[in-house]
Amino acid sequence: MEKSAILLGGRNDSYKEDERVLVCLESMIETFDEVWYCDWNTPKDKLPLLWELRDKLPKTGKIRHFVINEQNANILTNHSPKAGAFCSVLARNLMLRRCTADWVVTSTIDIIAPSKPKLSEFLANASKDTFYTVSRRDVEYNDLQSLGFDKWREFRDSLDKTSSPRYFPARVTPNDNYSLINCCGDFQLAHKNIWNTIKGFEENMISACFDDTNVQKKAVLNNFGLKAHYDLPLYHLSHTGMQNDGSSPTKQHYNDVNHWVEFFTQTENPDTWGFSDIDIEHEII
Repeated sequence: MEKSAILLGGRNDSYKEDERVLVCLESMIETFDEVWYCDWNTPKDKLPLLWELRDKLPKTGKIRHFVINEQNANILTNHSPKAGAFCSVLARNLMLRRCTADWVVTSTIDIIAPSKPKLSEFLANASKDTFYTVSRRDVEYNDLQSLGFDKWREFRDSLDKTSSPRYFPARVTPNDNYSLINCCGDFQLAHKNIWNTIKGFEENMISACFDDTNVQKKAVLNNFGLKAHYDLPLYHLSHTGMQNDGSSPTKQHYNDVNHWVEFFTQTENPDTWGFSDIDIEHEII
């Protein structure tokens, strides 16, 4: 039986409400065989987010929890002033390199996952030589709040019957044929062989934006298919402070879109991508 895993990351900086995190995590625990979470660079005066929420988390043995504290985050980014407070490419790569599931999704902590039967149906027909980006469906956080956070299954199941696919094409450079949908990084799914072949995300992209488009271009450059998928229903809970182009007050430095998308031709990652030469501990929750 092939296994599925979803990789997530974040930091305890109050950017995402606790209720949102718990709903999304619960949905992912029910749908996936493994849920990997990397707490990256939480301010030193706070606990890692999952430690703070531990009493409310389901104890299933499915969560693989990594903690990269402030000191180690600075070391792993070479103390670069351009590194984002949450360096997503490094957090995801350290999990990608260690995850042994057959199908791996990279996602965000504001997504309600598709139901397990729907994901299983998708995977049964998925190609191991195609990189998929699944278009999210946008829903209002306040609607779930009004219904009750404990009723998220009812909320999702109702939306599965009434919502429509989100067709939102995007392009970030003149010759960008890889950003097939806006916010393409909210649910990127591929067989582990693809992730290994392309060496994950580019580890020099330590600032904000365009890393999800870049990884899709990497798949194409390595002769894999690239496909946008609209019929697997998953839901993005709205939040304030971020525009449709991904800009946010918390993002101070942006990756060079021309270098990483328009003119990118090959990986800059070493064979030790994902810090495979470093022993990084994790706990199981």
